[in-house]
Amino acid sequence: MQLYSLGFLFFLLPLGGLAYYFLRGSGRRIFLLFYSLLFVALLSPLCLAVILAMAIPDFLLARLIADAHPKARSILLFCVIKDLTLVVLFSVLTELGRLVLPLGIAIAAFTSVGYLIDLYHGECELIEDPAAYGVFCCFFGKLYVGPIVSAQQFIPQLENLQMTGEGITRGMIQFLRGLAKIVVLADSLWALIAQWETLLAQEVTVLGTWLHVLCCIFYVYFTLSGYSDMARGTGAIFGLDLPENFHHPLQSASVADFFGRFNISANRFVRKYVYQALGAEDNGPLSTSVNILLITMLMGLWYGINLNYLVWGAFLGLFIVFEVLYIDRHVEKIPPYLCRIYTFIAILISFCWYCGDSLAASAASLKVMLGLSGAAAANQSCFYLLQTHWLLLAVSVFLCSGALTPLLARFTRRWPNVAHTAALLWNVILLATSLAFLL
Repeated sequence: MQLYSLGFLFFLLPLGGLAYYFLRGSGRRIFLLFYSLLFVALLSPLCLAVILAMAIPDFLLARLIADAHPKARSILLFCVIKDLTLVVLFSVLTELGRLVLPLGIAIAAFTSVGYLIDLYHGECELIEDPAAYGVFCCFFGKLYVGPIVSAQQFIPQLENLQMTGEGITRGMIQFLRGLAKIVVLADSLWALIAQWETLLAQEVTVLGTWLHVLCCIFYVYFTLSGYSDMARGTGAIFGLDLPENFHHPLQSASVADFFGRFNISANRFVRKYVYQALGAEDNGPLSTSVNILLITMLMGLWYGINLNYLVWGAFLGLFIVFEVLYIDRHVEKIPPYLCRIYTFIAILISFCWYCGDSLAASAASLKVMLGLSGAAAANQSCFYLLQTHWLLLAVSVFLCSGALTPLLARFTRRWPNVAHTAALLWNVILLATSLAFLL
């Protein structure tokens, strides 16, 4: 059962919400834990087993870390190695085609690891309630792509869970937005990507390769941000406030800014627990450059144990090194639109590696994109796909541009009553369209 499945939308979510509404106090935490475990079990019993194998020992050993046990450092190291080993093992097996990566093990693992490190350094308090710890690690909504939240952010919310009409409304709208991103936009883009790949297999063209990579960027963004919106939506329905995880990354003014907007919680996690531990930017240009490249490569591997992801991270890391060492001191002299154009082109080229089947295939695509392969600029098939899918591409560009938010804000200020009516009508249309794509 997936978050976007009809069974979840019309059975599990309403039933869970109704039961949750009539519970109070610790009953809501306990229910939310078992509800999340049920969701995971319906997805994959293996996923449930792996998450429990990580979470239960971490919860029990956390007390020894909090009590400053003489072996606290060794206990912390054991827990971190155990959790990361499981994540890497299943990621490698997935890349080898032996199994499908169990949903949520990476999010649960990094959530638990961050908590244990914070606990060791005295930055958070021990979580004594097993239900609270379970919800913290494996709340069902955030298992897909996060966000990864700290104990300091999340645990206080579990002390007094409130289910309000405002929260339900806001959550349903947020969830619906994420649902539409996935089933309407991402799925349609995936079908278009398949058509581009078929076309490029017959005749490689420069325009076709650029548009194929562009569609891949849109697909990745709408998929990841869609799941993130659904996580925030389900959280709001059950009284939890989860942070934003994607903030118009394709409108970034630098590659470093892109990393700060694309999977925000993952970027913060890596910066806090790895980058700062390496000394950040305090050890000279060479050390700074090496640290940045290491972090961006780790961010690449975040999406899978794959050489293409590693090169994607390193490729963008080189741009960040250049920005930190040379551009940042002069950035106020550069027109903002030039910064955005430069960043978008760098990101677009980088996704040639992110979306490639292999390093060789990505290198060949990059050669075509730069006009170094001798391939034709375009052909009739390219123009046909553009003609038949221009609306999908136009909507994708518009939504990724970030232009919608200020337009809606201006419209709401000027005509508030009309805006509220239009928003209601739009949400109904969005729901009907999403359901039509699901059926």
